[in-house]
Amino acid sequence: MSTAAALLDRVQRQLLSGTVEQRNKLAVAVDASEVSFVTTYDVGGLRPGTVFEIDSELCYIWEVNQGTKTLSVERGYAGTTPAAHDDGDVITINPRFPKVQLFDALNQDIDDLSSPAHGLFAVVNVDLSYNGSDRQIDITGATNVIDLIEVRLRYLSDDYPIIRGARLQRNLPTTDFPSGYSIVFDDDLMAGSLRVTYKSGFSRVSSLTDNIQTVAKVPTTMEDILEMGVIMRVLSAREIKRSFLEAQGDTRRPDEVPVGGMRDSFANVLRLRRDRIIAEKAKLIRQYPLTLRS
Repeated sequence: MSTAAALLDRVQRQLLSGTVEQRNKLAVAVDASEVSFVTTYDVGGLRPGTVFEIDSELCYIWEVNQGTKTLSVERGYAGTTPAAHDDGDVITINPRFPKVQLFDALNQDIDDLSSPAHGLFAVVNVDLSYNGSDRQIDITGATNVIDLIEVRLRYLSDDYPIIRGARLQRNLPTTDFPSGYSIVFDDDLMAGSLRVTYKSGFSRVSSLTDNIQTVAKVPTTMEDILEMGVIMRVLSAREIKRSFLEAQGDTRRPDEVPVGGMRDSFANVLRLRRDRIIAEKAKLIRQYPLTLRS
């Protein structure tokens, strides 16, 4: 299992491809409001007008005192969130791929994977009690339900027959159905325990420490798809920047890296990601065939 931070570390390794970004370390811990940072080593590339990253926060440097290795900074640059940092935390100077950009791209790709265009989903199981008389019951704790896969009734301890006359109903009043989802039974059914399996959309992560499997519900086998999706999204943004007219000051650039070159470089990533999505979708269809009555 991977955290969001571990997945994005793998993405950065591929994006940087051996490129070593200039770094320093924080010598004294700071809180979320401190605007003076003291570095462990000589300030080097930390100059006025430079942006650096520490954890997932970006800071803009206003002034530098080289003798005391002190930086006067603006916190939470480019919409990032100011946070406390410990002594020894790594400072990355002018990061090519800031973590906040990668994190946003990760959540965008998580949303994209369970869209109808791709058809991927998480599989969730929930056990419910049924009284034998209600025509429909709440799917306790359910969120982001796409569709039911199957409903089984515990007939014996070793026998859970499939209930085919069950269907999903959504957008119900939460005063009566707390989850907003219910199972409707079209046939009479005896009281007992139900094992409900449903398709769920993937969920966004809220921090770098969130687990991709337990929070986002993305299985380990799909992590490579997320990695390729993040790469594709951040490189497409760099291609847009590359095409700005004011970006053409370097006369060597058009010949060495022509417009569209970066787009072509991630075209293979896009194709591989598409093939992986098709493969995972086929596996899900094979593992979880429809068993309910249409």
